[in-house]
Amino acid sequence: MFKKNIVTATGSIVLTIVCGTILTIITANKSTLLMSFGSAFLLAILLYSQLKLARYHSQQVIRTERYHQLGRKLVHINRIKRRDETVALKVLNHIVNQPDSRADHAKIWQRPMEDFSGDLAIACISDSGNTYTLIADLTGHGIAAAMGATPVATIFQATAKRGLSVEQIIIELNDKLTQLLPPGFFCCAAVAVYDGKQITVCNAGLPEILIANNEGYIVDRIESTQLPLGIEELDTSDLCLFKKAYTSPHQLYAFTDGLIETRGANDSVFDSTMLESVIESKPGPVSRIPAIQQSFDDFVKGSEQSDDISIVEVNIC
Repeated sequence: MFKKNIVTATGSIVLTIVCGTILTIITANKSTLLMSFGSAFLLAILLYSQLKLARYHSQQVIRTERYHQLGRKLVHINRIKRRDETVALKVLNHIVNQPDSRADHAKIWQRPMEDFSGDLAIACISDSGNTYTLIADLTGHGIAAAMGATPVATIFQATAKRGLSVEQIIIELNDKLTQLLPPGFFCCAAVAVYDGKQITVCNAGLPEILIANNEGYIVDRIESTQLPLGIEELDTSDLCLFKKAYTSPHQLYAFTDGLIETRGANDSVFDSTMLESVIESKPGPVSRIPAIQQSFDDFVKGSEQSDDISIVEVNIC
């Protein structure tokens, strides 16, 4: 419609110019009869073209006002959307990201893809003094995934405070998620509990969890041997737990796939091999999280982030 109106307006202008030129020629020839009929005819054409041009301008004014109205509505909708997102983010951060200052055995680094993250990383201390750590990756990104993180965080913090076992926490999380999550949605998660002597870990769908000693050697790997949470019912017999007591300082590293699937500027991938090389190059017991972050940033070099990123480091002994 817009192109059609442009053509009409252009035609009216051209027609006006042509008619004016012809009228000038007729007047110059001083033919009385020709001038009478010709002038009347040309004036009629000129009047018609001017009416068409006026109609075009009127339509443009109406259309411009409509665009302005739509623009004002869009600005208003975006303002409300930003306000609602700010409130939602504040509420979610209050629920999900309340650090427990007593959990000095655990260090966390996260980099969400958007304001709202589908990743979740929490470390807290139970009433009995044990260190509880959760890292989770819910399906998708943004606010939809972040909303799923809310019940996960709430349940984990409540069960950890009560000092429940890893098995009980995993079962309770799975029961709740199977009720809440729609088909096709699930939660990859790992729960670790360190009681000062032994660490117990359950990996449900996350990448291989690494345990390194102070020299940087990877001494244990904890693979996922079960489905992510929220897919089907589980009981304790379905769970595969890793339990081990260490007599010297070690560090556990659990992370989401966003960390080891990020592509750099040359389309290469920051994979698990690169992550392990950073761990091996930095001696403990000083946290390796800053070195991992720096190595990751150097590799990415401003490339667009494609997934939420989270990693948890738990000091053992």
